Amino acid sequence: MNHIGDISTIKQFTKPPETKQPDTGSISTFPTSPLDMPPNTFGTALKNRQENQRKLIQWIKQNLEPDIHYGRVHVAQDCPLAKADAAYLCRDFSHFSGLTLWKAGAEKIIAAMGLTAHFPNVGLYEEACLRGLKIQQVLLKCELKTQGGRIVAEGAGARHLREDNWRLNTSVKMAQKSAMIDATIRVAGLTGILIKTHRHAIRNNAPYAGGCPTDLPVGKRCNYPSSNEKPITQRQKDFILKSAGVKGHTTDGLNRLIHERFNKHLDDLNRVEASRFIEHISG
Repeated sequence: MNHIGDISTIKQFTKPPETKQPDTGSISTFPTSPLDMPPNTFGTALKNRQENQRKLIQWIKQNLEPDIHYGRVHVAQDCPLAKADAAYLCRDFSHFSGLTLWKAGAEKIIAAMGLTAHFPNVGLYEEACLRGLKIQQVLLKCELKTQGGRIVAEGAGARHLREDNWRLNTSVKMAQKSAMIDATIRVAGLTGILIKTHRHAIRNNAPYAGGCPTDLPVGKRCNYPSSNEKPITQRQKDFILKSAGVKGHTTDGLNRLIHERFNKHLDDLNRVEASRFIEHISG
């Protein structure tokens, strides 16, 4: 009886593959670094990526709406209006952050690129809750995956429960939002256009541009109108109504929330106030 190793089929699949020597002056068939690619291939890949990113940025400019998908956030803690819980009336540009990508904008970009967001370590917090462990801060990771399951970008987001009055559910959602925005900016290369979080603006000596006094007591609202306030846009109104419906708010409940924050009805909001409320309800 012949040895099993002498069978022709076995020999065919156990025979080491022939290694083809690369041409003289060329590099390995499987480069370990993009810089190991042939110059022509590398140059073509760079041109394709550059053109694709240019088209993506052009699409973002055409399809993302300010105060809905991105905007600026008031970050000056010493602003009199912020201390009076009326930061939405501030008109001092130096008190605001750079252009910040919001959750709605990140979701739109991810959908356009055919990606899905996954949070691989969120289950650890679920297990901690079931065990009754005390959680003080949340650190989540976001992975953007293709339809085939390949990870193309990662992001991270953190939140301390103290920031949300020790409400774990809110902190988890805020950490997820931050991680997803971080991953979206990474995968699309948008660092030079949008920021992922509230970056403090550079203060200057510009005069106060609001219409309220600077000596407002803490807890008092300022309802003085500003001459440059523009009414809420239809897009903002539709987005607020849609978001409220998704979260299960009734019309009365929505107006009650708006009245608590701005002492106004939805139709009476201006664009700045609507922008602030969109950021609040999208959290």
